[in-house]
Amino acid sequence: MELQIMLAKTAGFCMGVKRAMDIVLDASAKQKGMLYTYGPLIHNPQVIEMLETKNVKVITDLSGISSGTVVIRTHGITPAERKRIKEKGFTINDATCPLVMKVQSIIKRYAGKGYYTIIIGDEHHAEVKALLGFAGGKGIVVGSTKEVERLPLMDTVCIVAQTTMNRKRFGEITGRIKARYPDCEIVDTICDATDRRQKEVRSLAKKADVMIVVGGRNSANTTRLAEISESIGTPTFLIETEEELGSKSLNGFGTIGITAGASTPNWMIRRVVEKVESLRRERRGRLIRYAIGMGEFLIESNIYAAIGAASLSYGSCKLQGIYPDPLLMLIAALYIFSMYILNNFTDQEAIRLNEPGKTEFLIKNRRILIGLAVLSAVISVFISVKLGLIPVLLLLLSSTLGIFYSIKIIPGNPSRPHGFRRLKDIPASKDLFVALAWTVVTVLIPYFSTEEKISLLATFTTFLFVFSLVYIRSVLFDIKDIHGDIIVGRETIPILIGKENTKIFLVILAALSAAGLLISRNMGWTSYLSHFMLLSILYTCGYLYLYHKRIISQGLSCEAVVDGKFILVGGIAFVWSAMQ
Repeated sequence: MELQIMLAKTAGFCMGVKRAMDIVLDASAKQKGMLYTYGPLIHNPQVIEMLETKNVKVITDLSGISSGTVVIRTHGITPAERKRIKEKGFTINDATCPLVMKVQSIIKRYAGKGYYTIIIGDEHHAEVKALLGFAGGKGIVVGSTKEVERLPLMDTVCIVAQTTMNRKRFGEITGRIKARYPDCEIVDTICDATDRRQKEVRSLAKKADVMIVVGGRNSANTTRLAEISESIGTPTFLIETEEELGSKSLNGFGTIGITAGASTPNWMIRRVVEKVESLRRERRGRLIRYAIGMGEFLIESNIYAAIGAASLSYGSCKLQGIYPDPLLMLIAALYIFSMYILNNFTDQEAIRLNEPGKTEFLIKNRRILIGLAVLSAVISVFISVKLGLIPVLLLLLSSTLGIFYSIKIIPGNPSRPHGFRRLKDIPASKDLFVALAWTVVTVLIPYFSTEEKISLLATFTTFLFVFSLVYIRSVLFDIKDIHGDIIVGRETIPILIGKENTKIFLVILAALSAAGLLISRNMGWTSYLSHFMLLSILYTCGYLYLYHKRIISQGLSCEAVVDGKFILVGGIAFVWSAMQ
């Protein structure tokens, strides 16, 4: 039976959780020593375990510590607990979800008017316990319609909900309460993101043969997603890691739906998707399995990127009007291969979180890959010697920057633990360095190695064209890897301006690149090949759209499609040359 995967669009961190993670990671980077969270920051044991490696410790009381910074978790705390923390002299860093803060203020306002507060939710949940603290001793928690019958006589009543409450259950319970207290005030405080997540699970569960819900078992919103799926009648697995999926667990199922709780990071979802993909591969024929395995090898080993660099070099030569010497394409391929491999090993923390499949491949083939990377770098420099002094210097400079990008080159300063010590510590620098590196080896080295009379404006146009293609690719991968980058403290464009704004920015950049090609041809700087190269811009916009719709948002297929545009550039140039 062919296995199909449907990944929920709403899977992953919600706004409140992302904000809390940003606050804690920023504080841990700036603060010397331990940082404390008052209770688990979020209900995800894997994330909590990861935070412990960054000196972030979970505490449930203040005994045993005398000073420091305490981060209030997303669920919030009671006013009495906040007062105790302040009285003991701790610095408070509040990571309470903004929506939870809003519910707290609603309860406090109505309590000030003498209202009783009915909180619809789980009385054992941390958020509900904190909300009760704002009710001035006049708060009651209701978790089912049966409990409504046991409510005491109350004159003025305000009803709110736990932010992760099931909206259907909220409606049922409020209906019963309103029958008993006709003049009650009902405030719908359910998180819209939670509601959308639950609605999508209902829709997905109706289409899938089996559902996989990824997240902590102690997470209320995650377990609620599993409950909703089960209520549809769809077999449901609630798992925390991909290791819980055995080879036999999905036997007999054709369509697999995957969703995740609001506190589940992208890298955990990706690992589950990769696990299911591996199970899907086992069901296919030997020839197809071999073809897929070969494709994965080319991508994970960075050979695919190297082929793309060679193809891009060919296309840029044709666009500039330079003879595409095979040595130029070989230099580009060897350089990109070596730098990507070496940076994978010097930036292993980010790779481990963002690309778990590639991490396994790198560890397994560590020695041979490093050996090939070093050999490729040496050969590329040796070949460039034949092209002249400037190409050699450009390649050496690019190689040096590439090798040292992730390596600490400035000694640590205890008084400034969060200062810049590596090139990668410069905010949003990775994408610029990557784009510049590709452009140097595919555009500038060909320009300075030729004895032909080449228009500087043609080279300038080609430089901007290639730079934009690579930059868009790099930033798009930053969107895909945003959660892992947040964890390792990398400041990328999506982290700085947001995912949606970044998508708009990339579309604008693609449009400007297209305009540059049109202008260059109209001004006579480049040949009609510029018009044909618009196909690569159209292709770029196409995969941006596919990513936005989450059709190619995960796995190696995304990388295959995105890097395919470099091969397309070379293919367009080759076809255009053949037509001349």
